[in-house]
Amino acid sequence: MKTTYSLIAVALAAVIALPVSSRAQETEVAGEPQHYNGALGFHSVTAPLGGRWWFGGQRVGLDAGLGFRSSPAPSYDERLSDWALDVGVPIVVKHWDRVHLLFRPGFLYESDEQQTSTPPDPFGTDDETTLSITAELEAEVFIVNNFSVSASHGIGFSSVSPAGGGDSETTFGTLGNNFTNIGFHIYFFGGSQN
Repeated sequence: MKTTYSLIAVALAAVIALPVSSRAQETEVAGEPQHYNGALGFHSVTAPLGGRWWFGGQRVGLDAGLGFRSSPAPSYDERLSDWALDVGVPIVVKHWDRVHLLFRPGFLYESDEQQTSTPPDPFGTDDETTLSITAELEAEVFIVNNFSVSASHGIGFSSVSPAGGGDSETTFGTLGNNFTNIGFHIYFFGGSQN
């Protein structure tokens, strides 16, 4: 959670440090708020290194995020690595001044390396993988020009393949990201629609 608050603080500092002319990039065109097409930020804290790019008059976008973690193995002088890839297609359903309501179908793939051996046996690992397919409604709120925060809720399907073999387990249910788990985007590249 400290990492999320730190990222938000850095993002706010970057937005405040931008020249006023850059922050004034948002314009009203036919009642629609406009911003730069490209942003750095994330939708999911599982894959926080990413961005968003808008196409089609800023009506349809593409999200991509990557996550990585390396941690010590419990019983060996070795490390275990985990990674995640998040991809989504945000589609503007409705917009108001500084707010987009988005429908976002998405895909999240996670691979968690797990230790499969105990000392004195040689170090062994296997990966537990999770494939999630989601359909979310996301509210993207522009705090200032070209800086947004977002939260979402929806439904998702997940399939988990455990480490060491065994049958995959599937789940289906609701999901939500609230104020403790919000995404953000800093729009600062790519031409804005005029």
